[in-house]
Amino acid sequence: MVRCLAEGAGIEITASRRRHDTIIARLEDHLAEKPDRAVYLTEQCAATGVSERTLRSACEEHLGMAPMRYLTLRRMHLVRRALLRADASTATVTRIVTDYGFWELGHFSVAYRTLFGELPSETLRRPAQDPDLHLIRATTLPAEVIVGRLH
Repeated sequence: MVRCLAEGAGIEITASRRRHDTIIARLEDHLAEKPDRAVYLTEQCAATGVSERTLRSACEEHLGMAPMRYLTLRRMHLVRRALLRADASTATVTRIVTDYGFWELGHFSVAYRTLFGELPSETLRRPAQDPDLHLIRATTLPAEVIVGRLH
C-alpha cells in the first residue's frame, strides 16, 4: 500500500497477495473487536491463524511496517484517545499509559511527542473529546503515520 501511494506502483495480484489480503482483513477485524484494549503479537497470530513470520510478511506488504510497529502505533493512538477522554482532575498519565502496556515512561513520552506533537500531559489537560472518537483502520492511516518511526 505504501509503495503504491508513494511511487504510484501497480499491484500484481498473486495467490500470495490474496492470502495476505485475507490475513490483513482478519487482523483488522480482530482489532476492531477490541477497540479499547492493547493487543499483542501472539494474540494476533492466533486470531489470524498464521505464524509470526507470515503475519510479518503480510504487514510489511500491506502496511509497510512490521506487526510490532503497527501494534505499537495502535497502542499509542489508544493512549491518546484515553487521554483525550479522561478527566484531568482524577486521571494520571502514568495510569493511562501503563494500562496500555507502556512501562518505560520516558521513552514513551518522547515517542508520543514525536508522533502527536505534544506531551501526554498536555493531551490530558485538553478539554474532553467526543466519546465516540474511533481509531482509524490501518488501511486509512496517512502515509506519514505508516512510515513514521518510533524510537
